[in-house]
Amino acid sequence: MNLLREYIRRLLIEQPVVDIWYHGSDEPISGALKSLYLTDDEALANIGGRSHVYKFQISPSANWLDLSDIQMGPLALVSMDSLGYNPHQIERIREEGYDVVWQSDEFSLYRQIFVVSPNVIRSLS
Repeated sequence: MNLLREYIRRLLIEQPVVDIWYHGSDEPISGALKSLYLTDDEALANIGGRSHVYKFQISPSANWLDLSDIQMGPLALVSMDSLGYNPHQIERIREEGYDVVWQSDEFSLYRQIFVVSPNVIRSLS
């Protein structure tokens, strides 16, 4: 029974259930989408009076990586803080087959995810 309970708990926190994600920027997004941070909070995306706030949806087929679950191995060195600035980490995550990175144990505090494979997001703006 405990195993079933744990399995259900893990399914429930597999990824955040959000319909619309936001990205704020002082520069317009042009051309092909690149890897980027998204938040589920429009006000957070607009923090500091960003000139452009974009709306996105993530494909239900996207493969999510929860950094909170990683204890050892090559992905253990990945950090949400530096991910957007480290092309080697982005490539390593893509090679492992993941599209979106998040950290469940810090999500309620920082409210952000990082999309490493932009082909899994669709712009709504």
